[in-house]
Amino acid sequence: MPIFNPDVETMERRELLELQMERLQIVVNQAYSNVDFYRRKFDDAGLVPDDIKTLEDLRKIPFTTRKDLIENYPYGMFAVPLRDVVRLQFPMGMHGNPIVIGYTRKDLEIWRELVARIMVGVGMNEHDIIQVAFNYGLFLGATRFIQSAEMIGAAVVPTSIAPADVQIRIMQDFRSTVLASTPSFALHMIGIMKKKGIDPKTLSLKIGLFGAEPWPEEVRREIEENLGIQAYDIYGVLELIEPGVAGECSAKAGLHIFEDHFLPEIINPLTGQALPPGREGELVLTSLTTSAYPLLRYRTCDITSLRSDPCACGRTMARMDRVLKRTDQMIVVRGINVFPEKIEEVLAGIGGIKPAYSLFVQGKRGMNDQLKVRVEASAKILGAGEEGKVALQEALQQALRRALGLRVEVEVVRGENA
Repeated sequence: MPIFNPDVETMERRELLELQMERLQIVVNQAYSNVDFYRRKFDDAGLVPDDIKTLEDLRKIPFTTRKDLIENYPYGMFAVPLRDVVRLQFPMGMHGNPIVIGYTRKDLEIWRELVARIMVGVGMNEHDIIQVAFNYGLFLGATRFIQSAEMIGAAVVPTSIAPADVQIRIMQDFRSTVLASTPSFALHMIGIMKKKGIDPKTLSLKIGLFGAEPWPEEVRREIEENLGIQAYDIYGVLELIEPGVAGECSAKAGLHIFEDHFLPEIINPLTGQALPPGREGELVLTSLTTSAYPLLRYRTCDITSLRSDPCACGRTMARMDRVLKRTDQMIVVRGINVFPEKIEEVLAGIGGIKPAYSLFVQGKRGMNDQLKVRVEASAKILGAGEEGKVALQEALQQALRRALGLRVEVEVVRGENA
């Protein structure tokens, strides 16, 4: 099976652990010296970097959470001067302050290689034509597919958010061999192809690389059967790199975590205690090579398990199970992360409604998924007649779209105590 960087990806576990320890000590010293947040964390815990002498000592370091990143907006988590940062990115839909993520030139080079590793691991090469149908405005990693594909010599068709019928026409005319998108968009295109009577056998597609939202095995089977391709999962972390933390290989036996750049742990999400290999829990990641934005023991809120037995593909890095559950209330709609706290923040800024609300994701199949928010209005608003109710709905829809980057259907109902 093809491997992009065999010297690292097939490294003996003993050598890999030594490399992790070497890099861990470097990143801990950098974080302590250059990030006030981590210096305070260490001081409060009675730690100094020299206390981290083994990989097991990592557990002495307090966790980092999304709340910590928000509270240190904008540059409080940076470990390098801004003159060394060549890219700034921020995820939409976060509660309160956004999170600002910085990358040095070297950080971006690493990210490109990690995605290239995933591509080669599923059989992609210089003969492929890769159609990238992610939303370039909302999915921060969409451009990485282009740059990583260029590293392996493949041709790229950046179709972004073109409508499904246009995407299908491009697939036919350009003879695209790889589709990179959310699984829900792949399902949507399958539905359009069925309506138009297009036989997938007339396409040149052979591989699908899907991510940005959870998708169970039955969705994989449906995509593979209807498009006649092999479908693979990719994994990233919004606050680290997305995608590029891990990806499936052609063996489809878990997602290889690139342990030369990320040190994974599995913890009990309630107690924070480490769990043994094979046990399901919350994934915690420590970045080992990130210069601008090092994260120590970052709680991802993703539920999975780890194993380090050899894979049939020849890679020796640990594998994680596919992520289908989280410890928080974040939901994903058409590849966009939606945090309930952000919805609460928007609702709190609009008068005439109650703090109570409900969230619904309608459809659950393809791009027809629709986020619906049901809010309770005061008697004064509802008493103003249909005109007042419609005005409130429109105001809420506009505010939520601006905040989330997603069209939301709003239903206004009378509160129980209105």
